[in-house]
Amino acid sequence: MFKYLKVLVVSALMLGVVSAAQAAVYGYINVVGRDQEQIAREVTTIEKLVKTWKNGEILYTHTVKSGAVFFKKITATVFFAGEQSKISSFLSAGSYEGDYLKNIVVKFNYVTEDKRGEEVNTVFSRKYNNIRDAVKAIKDKDANAMWKDLAENRKRDYARHEKMDNVTTKTVNVVFYSLQPVEENRLFGITFTDDKIKNTRGN
Repeated sequence: MFKYLKVLVVSALMLGVVSAAQAAVYGYINVVGRDQEQIAREVTTIEKLVKTWKNGEILYTHTVKSGAVFFKKITATVFFAGEQSKISSFLSAGSYEGDYLKNIVVKFNYVTEDKRGEEVNTVFSRKYNNIRDAVKAIKDKDANAMWKDLAENRKRDYARHEKMDNVTTKTVNVVFYSLQPVEENRLFGITFTDDKIKNTRGN
């Protein structure tokens, strides 16, 4: 009897894990406009809506400004998780450009330049089936953290950068793509330097 109950408990736990995995559906939307305060209000409203869903969660929000004065454009890209039915209804409402996120390819480009203008480049891409892992690659990081990642995960490449003399700039360019790294699938980009982080859209 005890063994039978044990099997039932294990089976229930396994079903729970499978259900949770199936429930982990991801999507993104772009909120576009010219007024920064209006964009912020819309993003806040979306965050509140997503949090009302079962398993609803905002994973990351990337905001970039482009253009100047009369041609200024602000784009906020919001990554979120939730039930498929809720995400489907939200995306089909047509209020914003967006889609499901099945996987993300992140392209990394580490660049070190010296006084003569010579460069050492390290370029590679990683495919993330778990959107949360893709977000972790950049979230709450600065240039130092990004170079530390290279030092820990690609020691030979990092050593090439370290050998350069008279270094003037060190830059890390990161671009997110949906499904595959082609320009039409570009989601956004980020440039890390020693003194700032620059967000880019690219479309």
